[in-house]
Amino acid sequence: MNKDLPIIIKKIFINPDPIIWQGIWLVTLENLLKDREMLEVWEELLQMFKARHSEGSDLQLNQYLKWEIKAFVAQIVNLKIANKGHDVFFLTLSVYFRKKGVSMNNNLIAKIYKVINEK
Repeated sequence: MNKDLPIIIKKIFINPDPIIWQGIWLVTLENLLKDREMLEVWEELLQMFKARHSEGSDLQLNQYLKWEIKAFVAQIVNLKIANKGHDVFFLTLSVYFRKKGVSMNNNLIAKIYKVINEK
């Protein structure tokens, strides 16, 4: 785990449940957590989801962030498993964020793809 990760990200994934986080799920999570390229992505995700939470949610902020961050990682793992290439990854992740009511910079989506597929 990268020591420069935002504290909330560290807390969410400090002791991942071994029933869920094994095999490609664990490898992908570890890649996302250790790569310095992801620091900007994690910060952006937190900002987007905090803003979305402020628009109205029944969950406490920390629980909401935990839910959304884990859902994001699950989406990335599923895209990694599907392995349909850059264009499908990009489009699918863009649609995912749109459904969540947030928008991520295209350069950050490209970074995510690079981290999980090219390193």
